[in-house]
Amino acid sequence: MYTFLKCLSFIICHISEGMRHRAGNFLGWIFWIFVPRKRKILAQNQILSCGITADPKQAMAIAKASSVRFGPMIVEVLSFPLYTRESLNEKVTLRGKEYLDELKQSGEGAIVQTAHIGNWELIGAALPMNGYPLVSVAQEQNSKSADTFINEYRAMMKEHVTYKTGIRDMVRLLTDGHYIGLLMDQDPGYAGIMVKLFGKDTLTPDGPAKLAGIQNYPIMTIFIHEDRPYHHIIDIQPPLRPYASDVKLSKEERKRVMYDLTQTLNDRLEERIRQYPEDWFWLHNRWKWTRRYKEKEAAKNAQKS
Repeated sequence: MYTFLKCLSFIICHISEGMRHRAGNFLGWIFWIFVPRKRKILAQNQILSCGITADPKQAMAIAKASSVRFGPMIVEVLSFPLYTRESLNEKVTLRGKEYLDELKQSGEGAIVQTAHIGNWELIGAALPMNGYPLVSVAQEQNSKSADTFINEYRAMMKEHVTYKTGIRDMVRLLTDGHYIGLLMDQDPGYAGIMVKLFGKDTLTPDGPAKLAGIQNYPIMTIFIHEDRPYHHIIDIQPPLRPYASDVKLSKEERKRVMYDLTQTLNDRLEERIRQYPEDWFWLHNRWKWTRRYKEKEAAKNAQKS
């Protein structure tokens, strides 16, 4: 797999920009063809149940658009060897950059909340290439060779990667003034907490809130959107802090703060998805573990009664 991806990247980097665009569109089209019908229906139903649209045809069109975009996204990642800071900044515009500049000047660490929206890999490239010390928290790929490839290309963009199990490493990096990037839009299994997303109970990762709560680190919400073909806007929202003051809180009060903060982050995510529904990864079964959790709790209550 590693050799195949390197060869594909070599080819992509040695064809014209127009050819790269066509290759991305072709790969996206192929990807959609091979998505199982069951998964397409899942995406369509999630779009309908979230109230994005009431029209099944439009919901399927959104599901298709959110899947086809993976073709251009893959080509953009394979093109990383071509990018310098200058050429990358022609492709990506940072909006709200002043928030990152203030943070960098302070020398303080921060949590970056982002999601599988648009080409999130370009966030991981654009920030460190512009001198912002981003550390991406990734999930190790099942394929060791694919994992080696993507991390090699991330490192090419001056991006540091740590895995979800490296909590001590994350705390150390925060202390040293790095920004920990966390994707918090996918189903975390039973490890999450129950808050609302699109008005529905949703198990949600509480890692961003818990990490920020260690030393009242700011949370920066950062999303990306393709505003025109092969040009992207990275939107940086004003920072959030878990606590308004240094007053010591009880365990229950602290738990409530973590809950409220996680809900606020989900609200920001929902607002973004509603704004650009084609950008989100609808093929992911977002409420799978939420349903299992509720079934498990219902079974427990039935046994007690």
